[in-house]
Amino acid sequence: MTQFASAAAAPLTESEEAFVAHAPADNSPYPPSCEAFSIHADDVLQEGGDPTYGTVTWRTLINGTPDVPREFVLGIAEFGPHGTLLPHRHDPAEFYLGIDGSGVVTIEGVPHVIAAGVAIYVPAGAEHGVVAGPEGLRFTYGFAEGSFESVQYRFSAASA
Repeated sequence: MTQFASAAAAPLTESEEAFVAHAPADNSPYPPSCEAFSIHADDVLQEGGDPTYGTVTWRTLINGTPDVPREFVLGIAEFGPHGTLLPHRHDPAEFYLGIDGSGVVTIEGVPHVIAAGVAIYVPAGAEHGVVAGPEGLRFTYGFAEGSFESVQYRFSAASA
């Protein structure tokens, strides 16, 4: 047994019990910004399904609102086999970090392979799109924005 596992099985200290007693009642991605929180992806509703975006779905795990912005946005994008996120642009830069599967992220016409452990930087305003491989794809995404809703997506097909 590792030292970490032994420590995890130990009873809570008085200060840990006090912390747990004051933790948010739920793992909402919208608690007050002054409170730390944790959230599991399975507890967040899956969004997407609009063909404007392609076939991608996503779960935004850390997010703000217009009234309570955060310092950043973090989520997970999920693709079935050969799934797509259609070419688009947005003003904030974005990052991807591969979790499972593989695919290709094309940024300004240049293909970049994404797979578990691969990080990709998408510059602000750069056109980019994603095509998942035959096993599908999952990656984290993030923006240095106060809320996901403040990111204005501009799809290339709509402007053509």
